[in-house]
This record gives sequence, C-alpha cells and structure tokens, in this order.
Amino acid sequence: MEKREPESTQEPVVVDQLRAALSSYFFTEDITIMDNKARPMVRFGGRLIDGDEHAIFETIIERFARFGYTPILTREDDQDMIQAIPAVADGRTGKAWVNGVLFVATILSVLLLGALHENVDIFAHPLEIWRGWPFAATIMGILTAHELGHYFVGRAYGSPTSLPYFVPLPLSILGTMGAVIVQRGPMRSRRALFDIGIAGPLAGLVIAIPLLFVGLFLSQTGTPQEFMEIPVGQPVPVMQEGNSLLYMGAKYLVFGRMLPDRETGEDVWLSPPSPGGSIAFAAWAGLLVTALNLFPIGQFDGGHIAYAVWGRKAWTLARVFIALIFAWGLILSFLGNQAGMTWLVWGGLGILVGPRHPPPLNDVTPLDPKRKLLGWAMVAIFILIISPLPLIQTVIH
Repeated sequence: MEKREPESTQEPVVVDQLRAALSSYFFTEDITIMDNKARPMVRFGGRLIDGDEHAIFETIIERFARFGYTPILTREDDQDMIQAIPAVADGRTGKAWVNGVLFVATILSVLLLGALHENVDIFAHPLEIWRGWPFAATIMGILTAHELGHYFVGRAYGSPTSLPYFVPLPLSILGTMGAVIVQRGPMRSRRALFDIGIAGPLAGLVIAIPLLFVGLFLSQTGTPQEFMEIPVGQPVPVMQEGNSLLYMGAKYLVFGRMLPDRETGEDVWLSPPSPGGSIAFAAWAGLLVTALNLFPIGQFDGGHIAYAVWGRKAWTLARVFIALIFAWGLILSFLGNQAGMTWLVWGGLGILVGPRHPPPLNDVTPLDPKRKLLGWAMVAIFILIISPLPLIQTVIH
C-alpha cells in the first residue's frame, strides 16, 4: 500500500508518470510531493528490485529523463529513497573552437619554455622556438593523454563532459597550468565516478613513465662544475629536481647508482648538452603534477577515487590531507626551502575546491572488489610518484 504526503485533490500528472516509470524496478511504499509547483520535486520511498543495482538505476535515469527529471538514489534506515529533481543536465559541451585555440596557445607556450630550456635566445631568434619540441611534445603528450582519458571514459558513461580546456602560462615551470574538463552535471554512480577519475592518471602514466626512461637513457651525468666548466672546489648554487621513489629507482636502473651523489654533487644533467634532458625533465614534471592531482581532496582526481571507494568518509580524509599539506608547506618555508610554496599553493587549491566531494546520483551501489583493488593500487602509485621536496636549492663545492 502506498502512502502519499501531502494529500492533494489534484496531484500533478507527472507524479503518476514517474511512478509508472519506476514500476518495473522499484517497489514504491510512499510518495512525498516536496512542493506545490507544476513540476514538483518528488520523493519515492521503497526499495529497488533484486538484481544489478547499477544497471537498474541507469535505466531509471533514462526513463526519468523523458519527463525532464533526474533521480537521486540514497538509502535511509534500510529504505531506498529516490528523489526526483525536475531538471536534466545540459548535454552541450561548449564550443570546440575555444578548446582548439587554447590548445594551440598552450603548445606555443610550452614550446617557448622548451626553447629557453635549450638555451635558445628566443628574442634574438624567435623562429628557433621549434627547438623546444622535446620538452613541448613530452609535457603536452602527458597532459593530453591524461585529459582525453577523462573525456572518453566520461562520454562512454553518457556524462556531459567537455573537451579539455588547456591553460597556457608562459615562462612558468611548465609553460602551462595544465587543463580542465568541465562536467556539466553530477556523476551517475560511484562506478562512473571511479572510472572517470582514475582514467586520466592512468593514461598520463602510460605516456610519462616510458618517456622518463627515454629521457634518462639520452641524458648525461656529471657534476655542475663539469657541465658549467667551473674549477673544481668552487661553490656552485644549483636547483635540483626532487626524487620520488619512482624517479630515484629509474635513475638507478639507467645509471646503476643512486643519484644525486651527496658527496660529489654528480647527478643527471637535464639541460644541454644532454640531448634527453628536456624529455626527462618534462616527464619528471608530468609525474609530479599527476601525483599532486591524486591528493584525495574534493574534485581532484584523487578526490573522485577516494569518494568512490570510501564514500563520505573521504570528506574527513580530505580535511586531514589539507591540514598535512599546509603543515608540510609551512615547515619547508620555515626551513627556507622553496618547495614549501608549492605545497602551500596546493593546500590553498584544496580549500578552494572544498574537501567535500559531491555525491553521485547513485550513492548506494558500492564499488566491485576489482575496482576497490585498483583504487588501492593507485594509492601505491601515488606513494611512488610523489616528491616531498619537488625542488632543492643547494650549493655544490
């Protein structure tokens, strides 16, 4: 028997249409009309039929969309609740020409940085900008693979996902702020949230790790004095890229020893005359950005994965992580390490996006064991690629 609240002598037709749309998939026990509008918000209490909850809810989404409604599935006191919202996400994904213009501008920006990295006097010889291609191709390859991973998986799930918007930032450490994809509606389920969130980092890693080894194989090692033709014993201030476990292991596999050497200052040289230096540096930077994006905060990639695996417990994890990021950034800044600012900036971004990841439409159906295992594997990858000290300024004697 159904109970309807509040009682109405003239119930909107759409309520019966929605109930009929649910009839094959949901045992309705009570209906609550939430407002008096012509197209009201409606809540159905009851339970889903036995079966594949994910597939059942996907069908309910499609049926509700015919009437201009979106369902949200939650569970309260052992009862399934479907709240029908009188709105459907806009499927339009923007104007492709805008994405194209930003993409070309970002290519030029990273080419400029790459050319400067190759010691090109770009103001005297602007046409020599093409010599920045090793750095540009590497960093753009990693970023493009990452964003297209999100895009194609999102579209496969029917999410209104935009093409990536690349952001040029000339003369910064990467020549770009990366790229963003606009999601014009909530994620459908934890499964969709997980798959879309993890697709970007995995696609980027598939490009970044092989290119890291290519760059290292083509690079030279030595001391700053040797490469800069400075007499031995004369102090040389240098800025070294920080080691992650993966980067340290890759250097050991390629060169057969731990680098940098703390006694002599010998390290991989990521500038000319190393032909692979720009590739290795861009791959190192791509891995670092991937690691920072895996912070389990809000709508970072790591935030998507964390909520899909742990649900609302991820909100507490995000708050703890933001506090740790700020604490580490302050410690490094107090010690005079420039890397402290990197951590403080990302902590600020964490606060800006917010620690609370919005729930998907289906916040009831948990992940399957294989996806949970892959989620823990991504935690291990994060530990391997994060660099606690991204940049180290030191003086080699």
